[in-house]
Amino acid sequence: RYERELDASLLQTIEHLPKLKGTTAVLVDVSGSMLTQLSGKSDLTRMDAACALASMVNGDDVRVFSFSNHTVEVPYRRGMAGVDAIRTSQRNSSTYLAEAVAYVNKNVKHDRLIVITDEQSTSYRPVPDPVVDNAYMINVASYKNGVGYGKWTSITGFSEKVFQWIAAYELLDEMESGKPEAR
Repeated sequence: RYERELDASLLQTIEHLPKLKGTTAVLVDVSGSMLTQLSGKSDLTRMDAACALASMVNGDDVRVFSFSNHTVEVPYRRGMAGVDAIRTSQRNSSTYLAEAVAYVNKNVKHDRLIVITDEQSTSYRPVPDPVVDNAYMINVASYKNGVGYGKWTSITGFSEKVFQWIAAYELLDEMESGKPEAR
């Protein structure tokens, strides 16, 4: 009923977000567990939150993938068009997170990996480490024990501010490392 207003709000928010440099690969969990409500007082699901966040990534080059039983590349679209593209990209079933990360690590040239999930996994193997330094596991469910540790930067909770934080974190890292592209 309010899709037009929500879309306008999402698109306006994106205009105010920093642009992430390079190629950003975004993995969005569309498994069955993501259909759970965010809280007992909310009509929104974890998938609503994950898809909305993914549709707000502002970058030079953004590639979006959904994962459940398969890893599926989704055309990058902003706003409600992005939410719809991700939500309908495949059946909501198992959570093959390890396989999705392995797929992106092996097949997608990227500078940054953002995984938006409830950090549950039905994979028979552990989630592999990312192949890039800038790798973020955003937990939209706030489980105490998730799978995004090791070389991952774990973020529990979500809002569009997470992208401002990522941009600032990466800029600080560039400045501390003395890279010439730091400003």
